[in-house]
Amino acid sequence: MENGVNTIGTLLGWSDLGLFALLITFLQYIIACWLKSRIQYSIKNEYDRKLEQLKVDLNFSVKKREEAALVAELLAEWISQPEDRKILNKLLWEASLWLPDEETLALNNLLAHEGNITTKQMLIKIRKIIQNGETSITAEDLTSFAKKPSTDHG
Repeated sequence: MENGVNTIGTLLGWSDLGLFALLITFLQYIIACWLKSRIQYSIKNEYDRKLEQLKVDLNFSVKKREEAALVAELLAEWISQPEDRKILNKLLWEASLWLPDEETLALNNLLAHEGNITTKQMLIKIRKIIQNGETSITAEDLTSFAKKPSTDHG
């Protein structure tokens, strides 16, 4: 083995075996540092990508909840038959900005008492958008509370 190392050293023009051993050790150290750095970078990069995807998923989920809340508030406001229609208009217009065309038209028709869609059916249409087209809930599964008639005991 020592003859092989001496031969390589002689071929490279190094007559001193100690210098050659030192160079090999230094080269091993550089390669080890480079490999360690590459592995650390690769792991960090993978975790960074996964973290970014989690952030995107969370933001999308939060946005879907906000949009669902907006439609629910709009329908609740509409059912209460408010005299001041400012909030109702605002909610309708906000919903019209993000809803797909078909649902926007259906919602506007519902609120204008046109067409044959019910409030519960509209909620299911919106739910399907938010759930990416998947829901086992039907309009019949939903409950709504009718406005109590006022009683005058005077």
